[in-house]
Amino acid sequence: MVAEFTLIRPGAFAAHADRTELRHMHLLQARESLSRVAYFALPADPVFISFSADPSLPLIWRGTVIGHDEIILHARGEHFHQRTDGPGRWGLIALPLSLMAASFRAETGSGLIYPESGRIIRPQPRERKSLLRVNRQAARLAETRPVIVGHPEVARAMEHELASLLVRCLAEGKVCPESAAALRAADVMQRFESVLAASPQRGLTAAKCAALLGVSPRKLHQYCLAFLGVGLRRYVQLRQLTRARAAIRCANPSTTRITELAESAGFARRGRFAELYKAVFGETPVATLRRAGEA
Repeated sequence: MVAEFTLIRPGAFAAHADRTELRHMHLLQARESLSRVAYFALPADPVFISFSADPSLPLIWRGTVIGHDEIILHARGEHFHQRTDGPGRWGLIALPLSLMAASFRAETGSGLIYPESGRIIRPQPRERKSLLRVNRQAARLAETRPVIVGHPEVARAMEHELASLLVRCLAEGKVCPESAAALRAADVMQRFESVLAASPQRGLTAAKCAALLGVSPRKLHQYCLAFLGVGLRRYVQLRQLTRARAAIRCANPSTTRITELAESAGFARRGRFAELYKAVFGETPVATLRRAGEA
């Protein structure tokens, strides 16, 4: 799984992720302090299920608000935007398709029909509550008592319970269909990321990008606000700043020049880059570089 995160609100961003590795399942519980948008590229084989773990803060998946009572069954190899609008917690479960299919047959007696596109599902409240509880317990054990989670019998029992819960969530839950307009928007925004990856972003205007995508500038702006939380120009700028920050934090202060990193990120003027950088991250690029050296 590959994910590129971009901050969309200024401030000191902090995140913590609890990863639990069972025999075949991979669990993630993430806590984040600020709004951000992430572009995910999932591999084709595992089944991925994501959900909000904070009732007060829903996830925004492909421009659609996902309620605290819903989960997302992702398509195989899906590329998508996921956004938050404030501090919150979210989770992700990954398991082999073969394990999911076998569990489905064992629980329901029928085969798993895997969707071609991601799907929003509203499980029975008790099943979703149990799913979050077991996921939290596994994350807590992995952090505080990893030896227990590493025991084969414990891992096998956790996987069996989680697989059964997932089957019941998917089989008994209500599918929330997406409109044709929502699917078109998701397709445009996926191609939008491809355009950004292939084009020199310094000369990419909203009109030019919209023409490449075959939509009007107004429609593209609407999609950007829904999927990204900001307009196209601001998103490109924030993405460049986030990439520059990552490069600075990994740099050697004795051999690195901020000007070179700013130019490689797409900023022609160091002064303007430093001004924007401080406004978003609350410190100057030099301060970030200094802390990288101390670390």
